Amino acid sequence: MKRHFVIVILLLQIFFSFSTYANLLISPTRIEFDDRQRVAKIILINSSDDYKTYRLEWQEKQAKQSGGYKTLKAVAENPKSLSNMIRMSPSQVRLAPGERQIVKLALRKPKDLAINEYRSHLLFKALPSDSKVKESEGVGVNVNFILSYSIPVILRQGKLASPNVHIEELKLAKTKSGKVDSIEFTMARNGKYSSFGKLEAYFKAKSDEKEKKVSILNDFSIYPELNTKSLSMSLLEPDMLTPPGTLRVIYKGLNKYSKHTFFNEVFSIDESGSVTAITN
Repeated sequence: MKRHFVIVILLLQIFFSFSTYANLLISPTRIEFDDRQRVAKIILINSSDDYKTYRLEWQEKQAKQSGGYKTLKAVAENPKSLSNMIRMSPSQVRLAPGERQIVKLALRKPKDLAINEYRSHLLFKALPSDSKVKESEGVGVNVNFILSYSIPVILRQGKLASPNVHIEELKLAKTKSGKVDSIEFTMARNGKYSSFGKLEAYFKAKSDEKEKKVSILNDFSIYPELNTKSLSMSLLEPDMLTPPGTLRVIYKGLNKYSKHTFFNEVFSIDESGSVTAITN
């Protein structure tokens, strides 16, 4: 009986932690400094019915080729860290229900900073509220799940030059029944700076006159520490991609790259699902 009671308490703790995380609205979710910009603002809004407290901390992360990040233990492990060039105010916020708070980031660059891209991640860590601590007193089990969310903060030192990005390999992933489930590919990148934009895939069946959008991925980056990156894009709806036909994948830039297209590549797909690049 005691064991079941402990499990119930743990599940309740998880539920409340997820509610806390979901009730913080952050805008924007990406900060980009350049040679002219010195100050950035982040808006935080507590959309819950309770007081919430968040601590803001820096994290150093390294992107993985397969997606996601590896968290580095110290700033020294990241030679292109940006955190030591940024002054943040405030570093902790307590928000009433519906309250809005602006966090300011001020860039302080050292002289003769080398031309490169510098990046750190700003972590918003939810702290346990006073009411949750009081409720847990005397229960016998006191476990606090502190969830967090981080956003990239980037400085591109020097004149912005778009990286070269192209698809190295593309294939179709199928379900056990043989239907196309997703598009898998590996992209290659070179240059000093990361890419950032929106990926869209369009399919035109051999019997159709017009192509249709079958997949989309917003806010996609390839950071400078990666030469290649693997990606899987799920279809918007089942049975949207039935070979044979042609598949076009376009990578459109966003933010600083809003007027740039990284690539627009077309592939031929035969009845078996084999993919062949079409040279433009």
